[in-house]
Amino acid sequence: MAAKRAKRKAREAKEGLYRRLVLEAAERVFARKGYDDARIGEVAEESGISLQTLYSVFPGKAAIYHAIHESGDEELHRRALESSQEIADPMAAMLAGLRATTLYFLEHPDFLRMRLHGGFAWGAEEITASSLGRTEARRAALEMLRIACQRCIDEGLFVDRDPGLMARMMIAMQQVELAHWLEGDLQRDPEEVSLDIEEQVKRAFRLPARSAENDAVAP
Repeated sequence: MAAKRAKRKAREAKEGLYRRLVLEAAERVFARKGYDDARIGEVAEESGISLQTLYSVFPGKAAIYHAIHESGDEELHRRALESSQEIADPMAAMLAGLRATTLYFLEHPDFLRMRLHGGFAWGAEEITASSLGRTEARRAALEMLRIACQRCIDEGLFVDRDPGLMARMMIAMQQVELAHWLEGDLQRDPEEVSLDIEEQVKRAFRLPARSAENDAVAP
């Protein structure tokens, strides 16, 4: 029995290593070429394992692509939650979560390139995108942002608009700013990029009468 458990653990550890190698390599390949032009053989070559070994852990390209998005989106959601949960002020909490996701993208430019290669507006993706690359974690993060927008509306901090639409518009602002950062060869300071997005959000949705007060609260 002990020998069987040891063999199972060794097999699982090896599969975990192969999975990590494939995902890291595939992220680079998808970032360079996009989903349609990427080839599974390129992923195997980039990862340094055989095509047969790759297929032993993933059934195909779509599964790899989805796994990368799933892992990234779960980390994005986790960072947004952790950065905002201890902040009482609703607008400061919302901006902290937005900053956390922005910085994650800036720290992982290949994942950002993959997301941008989809060719659709982030804020409208539920309508325009296929199911490829869409994850529950991403939907949960968008819902969390919608709730944050509603809290800001309820507190009289934001204009009274549909909070779901407001959340999607914020995501669209983030996408444009991050795409601009990539087009500039990653030269702008990440903190500057993040602050620019926050300022765009405040200019677009904050009630003018509360601007001075909120400037003293929101970082």
